[in-house]
Amino acid sequence: MTAIDNFLFQLTEALPPWLIYLLLAVSSAIENMIPPFPGDTVTVFGAYLAGRGFLNPLPVFLWSAAGNLTSNLILYYIGLTKGRDFIKKHPRLFHEDLLPRLTLLYRKWGTGMIVFSRFLAGFRSLVPLFAGVSRLRPRRFFLPLVCSIILQQGLIIYLGYTVGQNWNYIKTVLKGVNLGLGLVALAACVLLFFWFRKLRRLRKERAIKKRRD
Repeated sequence: MTAIDNFLFQLTEALPPWLIYLLLAVSSAIENMIPPFPGDTVTVFGAYLAGRGFLNPLPVFLWSAAGNLTSNLILYYIGLTKGRDFIKKHPRLFHEDLLPRLTLLYRKWGTGMIVFSRFLAGFRSLVPLFAGVSRLRPRRFFLPLVCSIILQQGLIIYLGYTVGQNWNYIKTVLKGVNLGLGLVALAACVLLFFWFRKLRRLRKERAIKKRRD
């Protein structure tokens, strides 16, 4: 058991349950805002404590899901209100075709991306942010977001609660899951890269064709 694990267990013994629930919500929110933060591990730890009888599993789920939902809505709002202006003011950082490409991408695949990104730590911040930038309608954003949070948080808490007699084993399983999802995320990035290249090539071909005509 690591020093961080020991610290978490000692902290749990010293804090009242309501404060632990609040910390779970804050942790889930921070994870979306700052991707390197190990929010999933903290949530699993909360579920583990529920499996050991220290906490109630339903509040663990509700508070963690609430933190996730709140931070996603904040990112979406930032993208919706500030994102386009920021991109337009920094043409050296962003390609001129970025905004129309994002709009097209979210128009076609927005719902799937929102659901899928919940299981990929590196994409959790970008997808809601760019959903706002692309002006995805709130209804198309909110409904799949809620469903994906319920599914993702439910799976994590189920893992921690049912396997909750062996903390080291839970961490091993979680690392394996994150590695697998990381490989999937890498494959998704490669596919998106080639999709953008193909789209750019088609636009150039159409522009050349119009000039000839």
